[in-house]
Amino acid sequence: MNNIEYISTALNARQRSLQALMGLTEKIRELAESSDWAGALSEQRRRRELMDDFFATPCTPNESSEVASVIENILAVDQLVSDLLYRQRGGLSQEASNSRRNTRNVDRYLSNSI
Repeated sequence: MNNIEYISTALNARQRSLQALMGLTEKIRELAESSDWAGALSEQRRRRELMDDFFATPCTPNESSEVASVIENILAVDQLVSDLLYRQRGGLSQEASNSRRNTRNVDRYLSNSI
């Protein structure tokens, strides 16, 4: 394999890695949208490993704009996932508060009915 073929193969492998990172990011978003937080966390851990592997090799000037674009997309999707998580957490907190209030109301009712 000559030097040009090697560079081309290396770039293609790096591009495939970037595509895999974006694919995992989209899967994380989909899992979050379906409230599968355990699945989203598992995929996030896989993505973290792939990112560590990818960035173990410094980016070349030729790929820097593509890498920057992927990073921006990952950050945007991660923000959406965080928003979903906080929204769901707020909903669960409200449900817990309502449940405690209902329990107190039942206790009051029972204490007044005896």
